[in-house]
Amino acid sequence: MPDIKQHPVLEFISDKIKNAIADAKLDKQSESISVIKDGNDTIHLEQQSEDSGNITTILITDKKEILYSEDLLESLQDIADGTESNPTLNKALKSTSIVVNGLSIETDFIFQAVKDCFDTLSSSYQFGKIMEKKVNELQLYFLFGDNKFIINVINNPDSVDISGKYGSTINAKAKKTIEDDVIKVQQALNKLFKEN
Repeated sequence: MPDIKQHPVLEFISDKIKNAIADAKLDKQSESISVIKDGNDTIHLEQQSEDSGNITTILITDKKEILYSEDLLESLQDIADGTESNPTLNKALKSTSIVVNGLSIETDFIFQAVKDCFDTLSSSYQFGKIMEKKVNELQLYFLFGDNKFIINVINNPDSVDISGKYGSTINAKAKKTIEDDVIKVQQALNKLFKEN
């Protein structure tokens, strides 16, 4: 069977992940799909291109969250680092968006930071679950004591916007505390992720 020719960006990202995981094997399934096997677990990579043929997105499905346990998200976020000697690849990597399990890598880092910020503000906050995720947007279910609320997170290019949605049964004092904390979390995240 002839070797499948993949776009250099997909090939580079697939090789980088495979080489970072001991004993992993790479299976090039088509021009646009690679599968990395780690024992019985797999990481699925799919290239999506614009009509012009330029790569825009690499979608990674990692059900067992191997990339997280191997601390590979940060190196994927800075994927173009170290490729300066190959200007064509470097430029292509810089313009490629990598989406892992439905979220851009930066949005995933922001999600982790949202949970950490609320934990830091009060031990009364308890993260429930992700209700919805769309590449750069999240809807998160939280508890503040017995009060349920939803946090909407939007990772814009220049800012992180966070807003709360509250049920009618939430008491006024808890709602005011949460609203104030949402503002603090938004400010902290913008300082951390958007201000250079």
